[in-house]
Amino acid sequence: MTNRIAVGALAFVVGLGADAAETHGAHEHGHAVLKLVQEGMKVLVHFQSPLDSIVGFEHEPENDEQRTALEEAMRTVQVAENIVRLPAVCTLDGESEVNVPYLGDNDGDDHADDHDAADEHSDTAHAEHESIEDGDDHDADEHAEVHADLEATFKYRCENGIEWLEATALATFGGLEEVELQAVGSDAAIVESLTPESPQAALTGF
Repeated sequence: MTNRIAVGALAFVVGLGADAAETHGAHEHGHAVLKLVQEGMKVLVHFQSPLDSIVGFEHEPENDEQRTALEEAMRTVQVAENIVRLPAVCTLDGESEVNVPYLGDNDGDDHADDHDAADEHSDTAHAEHESIEDGDDHDADEHAEVHADLEATFKYRCENGIEWLEATALATFGGLEEVELQAVGSDAAIVESLTPESPQAALTGF
């Protein structure tokens, strides 16, 4: 699957999930999005979650403990099985691509836009900190206005159709309450909400 095809397919998936996004909000803590695109034997899976749901905060790290939490999140998300599980007919095809805001060693050269977005989040955080220091009337919850997302992309090769998918991220991260699955295959499209109690989806038609 070329990057151009993958980007176009993911854009289509985003359109499928627009109603769900409006329901939950484009960025809602506790809710992540898992996008799957299949084209022949090639499958692309993209995971996106508010950073707060992964490490408990979204602003720039203020101490060693918070930076360590970001680094641990990076290592955890790099392992695909911590985010998603597919049938045995699917095997990983290449390395994962992970973007964790505020870390300078994110993987994946194809995520320049993601890095720019993280920089924008960082600039926003700086601006809000400066406003607080300048004495503006902001309360102590100003960090809540900073929005930052963790993202990861995994590529698979599936010898046969994908019969099911499990959002293992729900078990990996206690801060996640729901994962919105948006999947597109050659003959099917699915939008489904997965929860810790029901983390698996049947991919009929894939």
